[in-house]
Amino acid sequence: MPLSTKRSDSWVAFDSGITSLSRRHLEETIVNHSAKIGLGLDWVITYQLTSGARRIAFTISSQDSLTLDRLLGDLNNHFPNFAGEFELDELVQQSSSKHSGRAVVFPIDVDVTSSITAGELIKNSAIDTIIAIGEELPVDAQIQVNGYLRPTFNNGKLELYVERVAGDLYAPIERESPHECCGGHDDEGPISL
Repeated sequence: MPLSTKRSDSWVAFDSGITSLSRRHLEETIVNHSAKIGLGLDWVITYQLTSGARRIAFTISSQDSLTLDRLLGDLNNHFPNFAGEFELDELVQQSSSKHSGRAVVFPIDVDVTSSITAGELIKNSAIDTIIAIGEELPVDAQIQVNGYLRPTFNNGKLELYVERVAGDLYAPIERESPHECCGGHDDEGPISL
């Protein structure tokens, strides 16, 4: 197996190396290509690697190990082998222990195309806690999800940070298309593997 991947049970780690693609496009590439080859994803978690050149790494979990191997082969054909085994071992360990990382794909069984209460979101997903910035969040608070959730792991818990947007409505602080002052639009599409 190339150095840019590492496997542990149903988890694999992948380092995209130095690339001009944004984290968002790398995430979309993995999710879209997985769907194209029929791979059901359980988890996709991103990490910002800071040793050496800054780059994005991923851990991916699926019960379909054969198709997961195909995904890794396709990714390795398009991205350089960069990280060493020790670094990737550490990412696999962090993912399986829910120690750190940002979840792109995670277990969820609820329609997240519009609004949902905080209690329903916690009950029907892997999210353990929803934290409102600067205030206590009522369990019946309405979260405007709009199909985009990026919770993060902290001390073994998957946490979603939200902020009040209008009246009694809250929204995740990480939005799919932030205003230009917060990072701007990223109009480049994912690559095709």
